Amino acid sequence: MNTTLLNSASVPQEEWPELVPLDAPNLPRLDLAYLPDWAGDYARTLAADTETPSELAAGMILVTCATAAARRLRVMVKPGYFEPCNLWFVVALPPGNRKSAVQSAATAPLIGWERDQSEFMQPEINRITSERKTLEARAKEKRNKAAKEKDLNKAKALALEAADLEAELPEIPMQPQIWTSDATPERLGSMLAEQDECMAWLSSEGGVFDLLQGRYSNGIPNLDLVLKAHSGDAERVDRGSRPPVFLRSPRLSIGLSPQPDVLRGLAAKPGFRGRGLLGRFLYLLPPSPLGYRTLESVPVPESTLNAYTAGIRAMLDWEPATDEHGNEQPHLLRLSNEAYSEWHDFAKTLEVQMRPGGDMEHFTDWAGKAPGAAARLAGILHGIKHAHDKPWEAVITAGTMIDALEIIAVITRHSLV
Repeated sequence: MNTTLLNSASVPQEEWPELVPLDAPNLPRLDLAYLPDWAGDYARTLAADTETPSELAAGMILVTCATAAARRLRVMVKPGYFEPCNLWFVVALPPGNRKSAVQSAATAPLIGWERDQSEFMQPEINRITSERKTLEARAKEKRNKAAKEKDLNKAKALALEAADLEAELPEIPMQPQIWTSDATPERLGSMLAEQDECMAWLSSEGGVFDLLQGRYSNGIPNLDLVLKAHSGDAERVDRGSRPPVFLRSPRLSIGLSPQPDVLRGLAAKPGFRGRGLLGRFLYLLPPSPLGYRTLESVPVPESTLNAYTAGIRAMLDWEPATDEHGNEQPHLLRLSNEAYSEWHDFAKTLEVQMRPGGDMEHFTDWAGKAPGAAARLAGILHGIKHAHDKPWEAVITAGTMIDALEIIAVITRHSLV
């Protein structure tokens, strides 16, 4: 008999610790107290009403606020270093978690503002359209006469009159559109040009990744415009017979709430990781509450909803700044000395973590952009606090920057996963 086996069997064995599921990491939760005023109030009541994770409401509300803020604000972190206020958010949850309901509720003020602006502009659009048709008819009449005129001098004069009329054709104003859920990168460039170079791409699915991978371009990724629309870099798009599109400072916000499986394997898609596309997103991976909901939620109070709607509309209605040539441009937000000190300490901490052996060693594509994302987020939180005023007349405080850094700290842990 094997006495070794007998002896080992009689010795108490240490119990196995509780296993950690690989697909459900224990991540810190996002505290909605860091969202100020009406935005935080609405996020809390929306999450409670829909019985969804706080991260979902926070992500979609922050993207909605970023859509409004990016039109009129940019942050000067220090002289020579500026950040626009657009954000890219991904909040991943399994099906059945009411992602569409939360996103629709968060973005409803954008849709309402678009509708009201369209109704306000429609009489002017109709008037200019009629005027243009009249001038086009007169130009066509002159051109037809020129074609039939046998006297070359008279024909030339008629042709010049037609050309003059065509030169006076007024531009028909575009109906306002500040968001889309499905557009090719080429169409997105045209939309940015038509809408003051500022748009949002919002969807409760992950189809945007298929479009960027080249669904309609034979599998050839087309990332240039989208990457530049994150950083606000100038871009010129030439597409065959279509007129070229020149963008001075495109700003695109993206808000997605796809299923977690959509995120698996994205790094393997051509160009997605290597060109920095995935490093531009802020990721949140909250736990699914399915199976633990009470199904007895309390609707969002009307006063909270009205305050949220009024806040977003106030941000959308901010007057733009203008340069010396009369061109519209965003207002400049500045950091207080204390706010800059907080931001700089955060940036230095991340810098050290990107060294070999550091937590961010294999995550430099994301970590290198995190300080910029923190500055953008501080600008948006500042805009929320001053939605009904002129946020460019007040500096970003240390308190606002600390709130932004607390949010980014949670996002960092989620994004690492």
